[in-house]
Amino acid sequence: MKERNIALIGFRATGKSAVGRLLAGRLNRTFIDMDEHLTANFGRDISCWVRLHGWDSFRDEESSLLRVLADGGNMVVSTGGGIILNPSNRRILQERFVVVWLTASSETIRRRLPADPRTACDRPPLTDLPFDREIEHLLRERSPFYAECADFTLPTDESSLHDLVSSVLSFVSHGSLHKGPR
Repeated sequence: MKERNIALIGFRATGKSAVGRLLAGRLNRTFIDMDEHLTANFGRDISCWVRLHGWDSFRDEESSLLRVLADGGNMVVSTGGGIILNPSNRRILQERFVVVWLTASSETIRRRLPADPRTACDRPPLTDLPFDREIEHLLRERSPFYAECADFTLPTDESSLHDLVSSVLSFVSHGSLHKGPR
């Protein structure tokens, strides 16, 4: 039986890209950061794309990429935080990936976002709400969708990158890479 790809889901600044890169290296798999892939395909950053074409267009491109990645093999995929908004994407994640949900508190996210240089170009505002309220609102809105997809949930607030990767490796070593569709 073919080993399933691993998808890391979660809100912005929960560590999907950092964990994914290291995890892929440890598993000798290809790492795909969906936001980086889309940015390269667009020829511009996400903020610019959204200004020109809107969020719906971005979400359509994101969904198309997920369908392509679902057919690939030997990958660790860092998804965009909003990938779970589309019911079809949630179904693909559940059926075709081992899904790890990286979580963080709103306080941790508020601290991490401004410190990340990618925030300005790849993380445009998602609502008209002030920064703090947007995070809390979207965490409440999205958490049920993340939970629906997740095979394993991993809080990232206090753990080191290496401890997080070790936790995922421990989870996948128990045969979850070979499980069939739900």
